[in-house]
Amino acid sequence: MLTISQVAKETDLSIKSIRYYEQIGLISAPPRTGNDYRYYPDTLIKRLHFIKKTKDAGFSLKESKELLALADNRNRKSMDVKTILSQKIEALQEKINKEQILLESLKNITEQCCGDDKPDCPIIDAFSN
Repeated sequence: MLTISQVAKETDLSIKSIRYYEQIGLISAPPRTGNDYRYYPDTLIKRLHFIKKTKDAGFSLKESKELLALADNRNRKSMDVKTILSQKIEALQEKINKEQILLESLKNITEQCCGDDKPDCPIIDAFSN
């Protein structure tokens, strides 16, 4: 069992985040010793790794909680897990498409600017209209 600071290092999560996850019910309260320190058993550390990985993959805490519920459910259907990931992929693809359009737009505006010593600037004009 590890202390909260050791768990924070191992999971690459902040102590504040770990306490917050406990507060909102993503993890259960860890057992405390006689000196009132929290000690994290392997099951909680594994759960925190899961949360960190889903967070790094772009999932919200609400989505992470859904995935954790499925992970905890031995009667889950893999199709339910796949559906959540498919929805995330679709949302991410939409975001990428929007960002690609924005990138092309900014490139086009930038190419219109001579970048000389004159005050006229199509970039400023584009944002002013």
